[in-house]
Amino acid sequence: MLDPIDFIYNSASATKNAMHRLKLKTNPFSEKPIRGNTKFFVGRTSELREIADIFGAAQYGSVVNAAIVGTKGIGKSSLLNIIYYAAKKQGHWAVELTASQITPRQFLIQVLYNLIRENLISIDGTICSEYIKYSQKIMEIYRKLIDYGDRTPVHYPRERIERDFDFLLNEVKEEDKLCIILVDEADQFAKKSCLSLLQFFHSFLYEDGILAFFAGSPTLMDDLTKISPAMRDRIPKIINMPPLSKEESYDLIMRRLEDAHIGNAKKFDPFTDAAIDKIVEECDGIPRKIIMTCSESISIALKKGVSKIDEGIVKMAMEVLGISVGHQILNHLTPAQSKIVRALAELGGSSTVTELAKYLGNSPGTIGTHLSDIYEMGYIYKERNGNNVYYTLSKELMDVLMNDND
Repeated sequence: MLDPIDFIYNSASATKNAMHRLKLKTNPFSEKPIRGNTKFFVGRTSELREIADIFGAAQYGSVVNAAIVGTKGIGKSSLLNIIYYAAKKQGHWAVELTASQITPRQFLIQVLYNLIRENLISIDGTICSEYIKYSQKIMEIYRKLIDYGDRTPVHYPRERIERDFDFLLNEVKEEDKLCIILVDEADQFAKKSCLSLLQFFHSFLYEDGILAFFAGSPTLMDDLTKISPAMRDRIPKIINMPPLSKEESYDLIMRRLEDAHIGNAKKFDPFTDAAIDKIVEECDGIPRKIIMTCSESISIALKKGVSKIDEGIVKMAMEVLGISVGHQILNHLTPAQSKIVRALAELGGSSTVTELAKYLGNSPGTIGTHLSDIYEMGYIYKERNGNNVYYTLSKELMDVLMNDND
């Protein structure tokens, strides 16, 4: 009879031994964003210079809000996190938010809540010493904010939000400090339901001492300005994040492996040089793809009981990731959305709204609405070419759907 406790214990021990056979203490390839630890952060020299220039100018009154744009998995979240910790180190107020996890109604409330929780309250729950004289008012606002969750059907008036922001920014915050707002996945705001929120940003982002960074897809600013043209003036700076160079890709892999190596391990152990070359070549400089491929390769090697990861294992890892992720996406789509992405595949993987509407026999308006929803979920990309906007399948969907067609 199998004892489940012994089974788990023995399996865990076997995995540890197998990991040592690969000359690793642990699997060093984690998808978690960097949290103030820069030892795995590679490249981005020009982007960091641009951010440093923005910081320097903002501290002397010349505030220029910026958009950080790039393809999915390129490292936007990690860069925002670097900015967050750099801001905290300099004593500025800083707030991190992910737009896709917050409704428009909740967003401003969350900004207020996080401003207080992350910057004015100590770990033990008391007001930081430099803000003691404002403690009664700060705690009054904080207690009210705790009661306003998405599931709480209570209206937090816009006038109260504006009044509380004004108090925190103009009375509590020191003049020499910035209030830095970091918004990840900001594409979530590029829809009509967020118009009132964007209109609020028109004045909010012009407040003295506020510096904002919005991260999103390459078309983020085009999409935001379609909903609210004034956003172009409020976020005039665009920082593009290109793929890592080959040298940076090798460096990313090497740094993580070195951190997890046991004694006597060679530079890229347990990967062969050919396996590393294949990962760098196939992952196109996208950090998330590199990390996922390396992690899956290690998992396959553990299951197979081998001590070296060669090109064959890397190829298996890429196939597993492509199939599993692609099919999960398809299962998540509605029948109408699934029909559209399959049609995109049949048209070669990329098409305009007009071409798709004609191909499927639907109105451009209907097709455009579905494409916008799929795009907001991050499953397709879009790019302007002259007067036309082309929607393109993500690699995960491309791998599944194009293979199905073949």
